[in-house]
Amino acid sequence: MKILIFLLIIANALALPSFEKAREVLGSREINRREALTNEIWKAGRDAIPLLQKLAEEENPEVFRRALFVLQRLRMGLEPDSPAELLKLAEALNLVAPEFRLSKLAELLEYPEGVRVALVFLDGWAADSKMPPEHIFKLSELVTTVILERRSSWKNFLSADLGTRCRGALVAALSWQDHPIKLQMIAILARKQTKKVFEMSVTCPDRIAIEAYLAMARIATVHGELPVALQILAAGLHEDSSCDLARAIAFLEVGSGLPAIRYDGNWIHELNLFRARARRDFEEALRLASKPDLSPILAYESNLVSGSLTLPSTEGGANFPASSALAALHQSFSALPGEPDIEALTSSVLIDWSELARTLMNLACPTEAAEKLSSEGQLLTATSLLWRTNLREEALSLGGEVLDGPADSLQTRMLLTLASLHFESGDREKAREFFGEVITPGIQQDTRLQSALKLGLNFFSREELLPLASGLLGNQAYQRAPSIAGLLPYHPKVSTYWYEYFREKDPNQSPLAIFKQVEDLLSNQHEQAQSIIAEQLARSTKLFLPKDSLYHQALFLRLPGALEMIKDAAWYQLSIDDLFSIARDNSWDLEARKEALVTALKIDPANVCLHSLNMKMNQVNLPVSSHLPTLGDPGLALQLFAHTGKLETIALISELVDLRDHRGVRCLTVLGNAYLQSGQPVQAARVLQAAICGEVATGPQPATKIQSSLDNLASYFEARKLISSSPTEEEIWIDRLIRIGYD
Repeated sequence: MKILIFLLIIANALALPSFEKAREVLGSREINRREALTNEIWKAGRDAIPLLQKLAEEENPEVFRRALFVLQRLRMGLEPDSPAELLKLAEALNLVAPEFRLSKLAELLEYPEGVRVALVFLDGWAADSKMPPEHIFKLSELVTTVILERRSSWKNFLSADLGTRCRGALVAALSWQDHPIKLQMIAILARKQTKKVFEMSVTCPDRIAIEAYLAMARIATVHGELPVALQILAAGLHEDSSCDLARAIAFLEVGSGLPAIRYDGNWIHELNLFRARARRDFEEALRLASKPDLSPILAYESNLVSGSLTLPSTEGGANFPASSALAALHQSFSALPGEPDIEALTSSVLIDWSELARTLMNLACPTEAAEKLSSEGQLLTATSLLWRTNLREEALSLGGEVLDGPADSLQTRMLLTLASLHFESGDREKAREFFGEVITPGIQQDTRLQSALKLGLNFFSREELLPLASGLLGNQAYQRAPSIAGLLPYHPKVSTYWYEYFREKDPNQSPLAIFKQVEDLLSNQHEQAQSIIAEQLARSTKLFLPKDSLYHQALFLRLPGALEMIKDAAWYQLSIDDLFSIARDNSWDLEARKEALVTALKIDPANVCLHSLNMKMNQVNLPVSSHLPTLGDPGLALQLFAHTGKLETIALISELVDLRDHRGVRCLTVLGNAYLQSGQPVQAARVLQAAICGEVATGPQPATKIQSSLDNLASYFEARKLISSSPTEEEIWIDRLIRIGYD
């Protein structure tokens, strides 16, 4: 039987001795030489297996006894310095009958170093074709549960040299875990021999989660195994409770040019519809969208993406409730000039006040939107909306009503809002006037204080802002932190660390004096700051994670050992953010950037943005077009577009987009504006029309600014103006552009 082991090979391991030398030394009477060579061979791990197997056939009892001793411990994942207790647990597990393995494995996993040994045993059992699959999966679930709870074992777990059957069983066990980084873990387990790992995972008695299909398909795509990726997606389509995998299949087929897969399951109509949309065969898409057994929302979405304003057929029982948002949209879209009106939308009981406010704003009716917002107590948003649509007198009037009221938190927030709006418009004196009234009463919420201080620094000195930062005089460091972070231009943890460092030296000095020391150190005495942090690190016994203050200091100061610390912490947390930031930052040494990128790719091997950066930095190419591994995911498409500036992914995804997904709507707006700038107003109008309907469907997103939505609306109006068929129609769109402040 194939020997499956797990043992990390240390970088400075000595070369293995020849067979003749090993036989001679292990058979000699010199005990010290025998012990030294035994450990040397043992440390070499799996590379030593052929030599040990040959030595185990020797007649010399001392030679074959030592060879068998090392082989047995390698099979159990043990090292020369493994504790005696671990050896005892491993030997007990090795001898137990199959039906008692679960309980003995649990005992082994309770031991701190038992995970690595447990993986070796699991790998060996999974390789045994006689082992019942359900037994392997139960053992895998136990191992996986313990590993996820013990973060310190993640690096060893994910870099283990495990067989495909073992990795497939672990994928199945991971698939239903509620874990934020399970998809990265699945991709790591499936990045080699993906097809075999997948085939093992789906033999699990309990079906695997749909996300696991996507993760394995994506890593197969990264490696250029497109037929395998399609096979995985097709298998998942049989299990999917939605049509999401059908979108991914259509994206991959059309984007790669591969023949359509053979599928005749429950989602065949949806799959064919997505294929037509991806090919931009809008005539076929409209025909398929009219089928009576199709979801009404999907049908209407397909009509909009195809450029049609026609409500899908309601024959055969498919029906739009009269009160639905999409029905209301349709009623108004069917009449010129071709966008929804207020009456149609307000008649829809399924659009709540926030969605309605956004819709009214999109229809260039900011006054009505502000009234609705005000009636729901959203006075700050209403004021901002009026101001940004060039209705500044109305905005100041609404803001004045709040300022004339009781002195409370709302009044303070309105003062900050008006100060910010005046500052954005270039009127610093007015901004000072409103902000100055905030300084005396102060601000109660710490999170609001930080943003207020950063705003105030634009038109007040730090000394003038000190009354607002009363927390600087607090007794505890956590009380001082919000004010410190708002008054220094560094990462909050960096600012707080150095402020407290200098304050500790002389607690009686003024805050202004401390601020000057911090800025002088970080701006003019970089080497001294590095030396201080290096000394702190040398004295510390903590394991540094992204949440640790010293971790941030090492990264901020580009400490020579920062990369190694970040690599360890990233493996421990399975977070690539810091590594990615180093790889993208030209101020880091090129070799350090490359090393950070290599580590990040090990942790997240299916990350299309990392691969894009790798292609640029190392002049290497993916086996497939870089946009294909997104599998039609609009979020990944936007990330890739941000790094490359190429619209290839956005263009294909926009034809398949789900209009209820705000990231998909963003793809549509990016593409629509690109079409408009490149002189394609017909295409721009089609895409932007769908995007505006999507904004109604998705509702307000916290990160979406009012101004960005107005820009999208203006782009739509501009496209409609350019393709107007008559001067009268053109005047309609010009008037609407003027109403929202664009001319």
